[in-house]
Amino acid sequence: MKRPASIVTLLLLCISFPTSLTAIKGEVEGKAWLDAQKDPAAINVNGTWDSDEWGTFHLLQSEGSREVSGNGAGYEITGVVSGKHLFMLFVARRAVNYCATMSPNGENSLIGTYSSRRSLLRSGACQEKTRPMNMTKK
Repeated sequence: MKRPASIVTLLLLCISFPTSLTAIKGEVEGKAWLDAQKDPAAINVNGTWDSDEWGTFHLLQSEGSREVSGNGAGYEITGVVSGKHLFMLFVARRAVNYCATMSPNGENSLIGTYSSRRSLLRSGACQEKTRPMNMTKK
């Protein structure tokens, strides 16, 4: 017996709806986390960076701007610089997968930690079950 298209569509929506809600919540929490970082930018991270943990990143930060965008390791990067700290979200398929907090470690080097998006969803901060992350400017 052939099922009407509307029933099949409804079943597909029900199956994918929780995933969509989690992705949206991750975007909202991620944006709130970035928005909470309010200090004027004291560093500029524009350029190509190499990370042992992630590979190559291409970051764009206009002179005098706090906003950072870019890509690397199959992710789109959205972030901000607040003071001497870089805050990044790793986004794939419109969902936040990871977050990272980095600080200068000498000239042309950043050091910090990254965490899965669950950290943002649980606490609104990128601080649960962190792993080390290093980046060197190419």
